[in-house]
Amino acid sequence: MATTSSLGVGTGVDLQTMLTKIMAAERAPITALDTKISAANTKISMYGTLKSKLDALQSAAETLQFPSRLAAVSATTSDTTVVGASATYTASIGSYSAEVTQLASAQKSFSVAYSAGTTFGQGTLNFTVGGAAAAPITLNGQASYTLAEVGTQINNAKIGVTATVITDSSGNERMVLTGDKSGAANNFQLSSTLTASGSQASLDSFDTATIGLMRTSAQDGKMKLDGIEIASSTNSFTTASNGLTLTAVKLGTANISVQNDSAKITTAAQAFVDAYNAVASLIKSNTGYDATTKTSQALTGDSTVRSVMSNLGSARTTSPIELSTATFKSLREIGISIQQSGLLALDSTKLNKAISTSATEVIKTLSAYGKSFGTSVIDMQNTGGVVSNRLSSLKSSVSRFQTTQTSLELRVSLIEKRYQAQFTALDKYVSAMNVTSSALTQQLAALTANSG
Repeated sequence: MATTSSLGVGTGVDLQTMLTKIMAAERAPITALDTKISAANTKISMYGTLKSKLDALQSAAETLQFPSRLAAVSATTSDTTVVGASATYTASIGSYSAEVTQLASAQKSFSVAYSAGTTFGQGTLNFTVGGAAAAPITLNGQASYTLAEVGTQINNAKIGVTATVITDSSGNERMVLTGDKSGAANNFQLSSTLTASGSQASLDSFDTATIGLMRTSAQDGKMKLDGIEIASSTNSFTTASNGLTLTAVKLGTANISVQNDSAKITTAAQAFVDAYNAVASLIKSNTGYDATTKTSQALTGDSTVRSVMSNLGSARTTSPIELSTATFKSLREIGISIQQSGLLALDSTKLNKAISTSATEVIKTLSAYGKSFGTSVIDMQNTGGVVSNRLSSLKSSVSRFQTTQTSLELRVSLIEKRYQAQFTALDKYVSAMNVTSSALTQQLAALTANSG
């Protein structure tokens, strides 16, 4: 029987093209699903971008909500070489005179000088640090110890005192003991049963006589603030009542000024406006429809993005209950207003005027609206929120479309095999018939010729 290497060879009909067209029609539903999957994935990507911009808006809103983040108070000093200054949002506005009268220091004591090669017998070191007895340091692991080895044992004990050994130009050695913490309450004493070779003084005999040694006592830092003395175990003075922190650098005087930082408030307000506009612009540019070309954008007709703008609009126009008795009850009153374009704009002149009237009231208003916007964004993006639900729905759709595609691909594959088999059989059958017809024609022609 005749065989064919390509569909249509036997019949003379282009069966391959016919099969291709039939299968294209069979694959139409799969192609349609490809389009739906692509559209859904585009929306998923767009919502990913939207979520990122909503996160930025939430962050900007929280800066307004929490005065500690807004940090709208600054402290300056007339002489940073004497006193450094910083302030939290709770700091009282005003000017202060600061006089550093004493710097905080840790205790530093020196042993007497020991001749080169001095060793110490076994024994115990007993430190009292900050009024509390530290765990005894027992040296009995070897017959004798050098001064450096004794120092190592002290450091390994980590009792709040550090030991170093210095060798002078004559070869004599001294142990320097330094407290880890400054402040009068962190002094230390030492008693020792270690005896030095050569009948030299005991290790706990601190040198208080030699001139030139840089001894320091454990003492507090002291400062007069507007004539009132304040003290600290360190050189940092935190006046918790007004949120002002002063850092003593050296003895001397300086003037401290604490004032509202309008630049920080303006920067935070502008960052909020920019973050809001980034969300609004993204939605606007992806929901339009071009009547001329009759083309729509990825989110055209999407109800979720309309809900997003509706929720943000509500947060903007609804006066928070905390502002029922406030001086400024709306964002518009402090210079943040909506434009015809749907975007926000900041009038910094109006904002600065409001700050000069009452920075506290401006911060109060920004805080209340920051809370409203932050809560609105969180609610939309948390589980059960409109944005979260929409993303879940789109991802479920893609999964469902892909499952359907898999089933259709199997079905179309079976259909193609069936048509392929049928067309091949037809081709072979017609080819065989053509061979038979040709043979009969030849036979008839021969009979006709013989009969003549």
